[in-house]
Amino acid sequence: MKQLTIRVCPKCGSSKIRETASSVGGWLVPTTYYCEEEGCGYSGPIYVEVEAAELDTMRKIMIGEDT
Repeated sequence: MKQLTIRVCPKCGSSKIRETASSVGGWLVPTTYYCEEEGCGYSGPIYVEVEAAELDTMRKIMIGEDT
């Protein structure tokens, strides 16, 4: 059975990362993702994909808390 995966922001670890709509898409212009988390401001072509069960652990690692 395949695990549920979630896209998260590579800067802050929030799951509030969204794909921007572009009138020019496909192979010419890469998809851009942006983070809707207040105070983050990430915008770029990369996101992190984690299993839903590992989301809290990944966030703790990103902010430097011991697990």
